[in-house]
Amino acid sequence: MSAPIGDADAAQQLDVIVREWEAQWHALGLVGEVEHASHADNRGHHHWMIRLRGEEKDVIALWLTLRQRTVHFETEVMSAPEENRETLFRYLLVKNAELRDLHLAIGPEEGIYLVAQVPIGEVTLERLDELVGATVHYVDEIFPTAMSMGLASLYRRRPKR
Repeated sequence: MSAPIGDADAAQQLDVIVREWEAQWHALGLVGEVEHASHADNRGHHHWMIRLRGEEKDVIALWLTLRQRTVHFETEVMSAPEENRETLFRYLLVKNAELRDLHLAIGPEEGIYLVAQVPIGEVTLERLDELVGATVHYVDEIFPTAMSMGLASLYRRRPKR
């Protein structure tokens, strides 16, 4: 059996899940803002943008896109590396093998992204919470090392709080 088609009804159901999740994370002070485009884009995809607070990276913007049969999760870990690319890519490949649910990818303009795709029917409140939590954890873990390698002349790791 294939996954259901992402349509306006699926978008409405996903929005209910996202809003319920948002209320829980707001209560903990961990989420900034959630935006949702009320209409599908020209490809029929619906989008949400969740701003999260990180420890190492102040703001983590997580995009959820309801596609034909999946929900695509995506956040930029860092912009395109300018230095030590080979060392950075080796670090990211090794790190990629340790990740659960999400994986690292080179995205538009060679930025480094964390991404996941989940069948529409599997996105529950609990699953969304797991993926968002993993996103924050992995960005906070990977960001400082990746930035220190790939943008070494621009980045200085912040002192522990």
